[in-house]
Amino acid sequence: MINLLKNRSYRRLWFAQVISELGDGISHLLILFLASQLTTNPMIFGYILIARHLPGMLFGTLVGPLVDQFSKKWIMIASDLYRFLIVLLMIAGQSSIELLLILIFLQGIGAVFFEPAKSAVIPKIMKKDEIPAAVSLSQSTYMMMMVIAPSIGGFLLLMENISLIFLIDGASFFLSGLILFRLKLKKGEGEKQHEKSDESYLMALKQGFHSVSNNRFITGIFILLTSAVFVLSIVSANAYAIILNVFEVNQVHFGMLESLEGVFGILGALVVPLFMKKVNNKTLIMYSFGLSGLLAALVIPVFDLHRMVPLVSLYIWMSVIGATNPFINIPLNSMLMQGVPEELLGRISGILTASINGSLLGGLLLGGWLASLVGPLLTVTAGGLSLVAVSLIFPLSKYYGYLTVAVSAENAEKVG
Repeated sequence: MINLLKNRSYRRLWFAQVISELGDGISHLLILFLASQLTTNPMIFGYILIARHLPGMLFGTLVGPLVDQFSKKWIMIASDLYRFLIVLLMIAGQSSIELLLILIFLQGIGAVFFEPAKSAVIPKIMKKDEIPAAVSLSQSTYMMMMVIAPSIGGFLLLMENISLIFLIDGASFFLSGLILFRLKLKKGEGEKQHEKSDESYLMALKQGFHSVSNNRFITGIFILLTSAVFVLSIVSANAYAIILNVFEVNQVHFGMLESLEGVFGILGALVVPLFMKKVNNKTLIMYSFGLSGLLAALVIPVFDLHRMVPLVSLYIWMSVIGATNPFINIPLNSMLMQGVPEELLGRISGILTASINGSLLGGLLLGGWLASLVGPLLTVTAGGLSLVAVSLIFPLSKYYGYLTVAVSAENAEKVG
């Protein structure tokens, strides 16, 4: 995996990720803690997730053709500089939860441009058989930042230096943009100047929708993600409320729990490629969805144990959750990057982003509403059982078979 960093272009892309996710992880912890101090409304954590993901639903589809037509490098740089300015504005809005929610939404618009561009760049700078390892390293890095960032954030929270935390996050986006400025694509793999193409924006957008409806592989991924994310977001809507308000952990333990989840996430991300060599990707994903659902369904027993022996069961629960997450993210992202034509990756990523965020927001709203009726513990339990049901029912559908057909066809073309 370390050999990937010998690729200069990927190394710069990876280093930019390290810098920006470190600052972002610190400020994310800060915003969650600020929210718990500014309001006692348990739905505030759902509102934060809604503000973060609503831009993807509203603009994801529209951004895709632009990512495919224009320089992905400059889209990423512009997105980082834009988010740098938004984070600076958060310093002034730190005492108002309403203003923070607006700024989180505006910051999310930058991510809508950045993430599809990043996804579309990776196949251009990596060989196809290196993509799973590249995705694994990216996921490991993300999890590593989940370890480091909360530790730093928890320390800064104890110092009560809120403005400094936001400044660190802003500086991370600025530095990421500077690093990406030096990103160079190899000759023959570089950016095509789609601006000179006769294809219009509307035609490019139409082609993206046509690919979703007519490509079996993309259709299978689309159905799987929208259904699973909807159920997962019911759990996500209440996860932080449970940790901070039901288990009532303080800021130190909250930061340590986030770090521990990240540590086991790193371990999970490191071993996923070994499983992917021995287990079919779609099978691995189904098992992982089922395990994630089972873990969520165990939240009430975990809470009962917590009341008898504080924190021990919560730490174990969060550790296993952290180790499980990469077994979903890495196979899915690898399949997407390997199965979608490079010239369509921006558009497909944009359409999927919009659809996934729509499902996520629907699940968040349902999860928040259910929590207001029956409480977060029962809601998370129901969400977990529903995810187990998805993992059992989806393999019986035709869409599960589409994934095998598409991947096999691609491999046949490569051999031929």
